[in-house]
Amino acid sequence: MTLNEVRNVMRTAENYVLFRLPNEKRGCVVSSDRLDVMDRLPSSSVCLNDSFVMFPFSTDNHPILAIPSKNLDFFELEGMPPRTAVEVRRSDSLPDDAYSSSFHKFVMAVRKRRFEKLVLSRTSRCVIPPIDRLDLFRRACAEYPDAMVYLFHSSRSGDWLGASPELLLTGDDTQSRTVALAGTLRNQDDHAVRISDWGEKERLEQRIVADYLRERIACFGTLKDEWGPYSVSAGHVSHLRTDFYFFMDKDRRSDFISAIHPTPAVCGLPKEESMRFIMENEGYDRSYYSGFLGWTDGNDKTHLFVNIRCVRLDDSEAQFFAGGGILASSDLISEWNETEEKMTTMKRLLFD
Repeated sequence: MTLNEVRNVMRTAENYVLFRLPNEKRGCVVSSDRLDVMDRLPSSSVCLNDSFVMFPFSTDNHPILAIPSKNLDFFELEGMPPRTAVEVRRSDSLPDDAYSSSFHKFVMAVRKRRFEKLVLSRTSRCVIPPIDRLDLFRRACAEYPDAMVYLFHSSRSGDWLGASPELLLTGDDTQSRTVALAGTLRNQDDHAVRISDWGEKERLEQRIVADYLRERIACFGTLKDEWGPYSVSAGHVSHLRTDFYFFMDKDRRSDFISAIHPTPAVCGLPKEESMRFIMENEGYDRSYYSGFLGWTDGNDKTHLFVNIRCVRLDDSEAQFFAGGGILASSDLISEWNETEEKMTTMKRLLFD
């Protein structure tokens, strides 16, 4: 499929998604006039085969959306806009009153040991000029080759663009994989932070997520191998990551997804209580941010990623999202700066 043909799909299809899996050379486009809308994940993930799914943070406020991939085509990403060296400067802005108020609620709840960890996120809006959505997608592919890059459009969600470094689940009948990704520091000289330079706060954040996933895997499958933690670069920031390889019957895949989403990397522990606390005290609706999305093909192969590093696009406005893990040792200014750094991942695509 040529780029002009992709643009024609974007003009005419009621629902479509462009996506590029990590380190792939081709993009995919899925389009349909049909949009499957669900209030919960089907008990059998076979129901989602041959579709691209977009799952919200919580189904209390937003439905699960799935675009059937009957009309799926590939297109080459050659000739895409070159990767540009954008200077990313630390923002001098200070936490606003809304974030400060939420932070104190969250950190006090953790210090009182109501939670082992909570994740506090925020949103920021800005006016944008008219932007060619396909060029924006291609630039994201060029800037973030290791990420799952997508541009999702539907009648129910509007336009979402993302470049997620966080795998939720990939696999087939033989083996599955998930990752624990947590802890954030600015890159060192454009390279991932050295493993010896991570602080105890970031190491604890990552350990909480890794322990949680290890326990969930034991309930649904058999752990084969574990690798990490190690440093990875995602844009201009680094994270600690652990990879888990395991065996799981495909009939248990849907229950496993329901058990791990949302992970402590985007929510907290204990999970259900953390979700309620976030929805009552965060101060805004996350919508599809920190949900998950991805493609399940007709061969029972699953590619699902957590919806972080994303932006919701209107004709004249962009809404950015970012969050960070709150522990008893968390500091207001440091947490605010972390969200500023994370939002820059998408802002650098829109602003030179």
